[in-house]
Amino acid sequence: MKTLSPSQKSDIAVKELVNGLIGIKYLFPDLKVGIVIPAFNEELNIGNTLERIPTNISDRMEIVVVDDGSVDNTYKVARCFDVNIIRHLNNRGNGAATKTGLRFCKEREFDIAIILDGDGQHDPKYIQNFIRPIVEDNIDFTIGNRFKYYYKMNPYRKLCSKLISVFYLLILRKKISDPTNGYRALSSKIFNRIEFQSDYSLTQEMLFKIIPKYNYKEIPLKVGQREHGQSFIKLKNYLKKIIFYFIKYYIYVKFKRITHKLFSKETRDHMEKIFRT
Repeated sequence: MKTLSPSQKSDIAVKELVNGLIGIKYLFPDLKVGIVIPAFNEELNIGNTLERIPTNISDRMEIVVVDDGSVDNTYKVARCFDVNIIRHLNNRGNGAATKTGLRFCKEREFDIAIILDGDGQHDPKYIQNFIRPIVEDNIDFTIGNRFKYYYKMNPYRKLCSKLISVFYLLILRKKISDPTNGYRALSSKIFNRIEFQSDYSLTQEMLFKIIPKYNYKEIPLKVGQREHGQSFIKLKNYLKKIIFYFIKYYIYVKFKRITHKLFSKETRDHMEKIFRT
């Protein structure tokens, strides 16, 4: 965390005094927290999600809803709350919306970014659990784990998740119990240093780029069922895409230096074009 100047410490003391007078005691005073909520056609869910976000996390917490080209009233509902709203003119994918939110956190120089789904399945009451290890321990990345408790999941979806877990264990020698869980928190060290690219499978690109180099912790949580609408994530060919992205974002990066020595510029450019698609 950043070292505070005497004037900043004085400002914090004043804020704490004011907060004490109005009866608010923040869990992480003066911590710059960004809550990133990607949303696509979530008019029936986004309001309930925003209502449940605790107000006692930090006096410097901001929420940013990224409306990913919704054709319903997601934007209008979100406007009823004291949040920042960024709109994509067209639907670009959950990964693209998440990247927009992370750029917002980077530009505002936040200390921590929390990624929270707008469909209501991620209970905001766990936000403090995601933040605490980053603030108090040597952790840079926290990720939710639904399987610590019993979680009713479509058998095929659960099988995919378990296979991906085995994949990470075998290839990266890292244990991730719930790799498809989108409930996550990143320290500024990560979103300031790593440039994410994927619009479709950002959840897995994050893992490829984060868990080999940074300390992480799994956060046990209970996840509710979506009350309205349906998920836009399609599982067909999902494992194939995971393998492709693993090659693209992990293997290819590692061997890029070697290819620079082994292949001509023309061949390298051709390889770059393939992996850029």
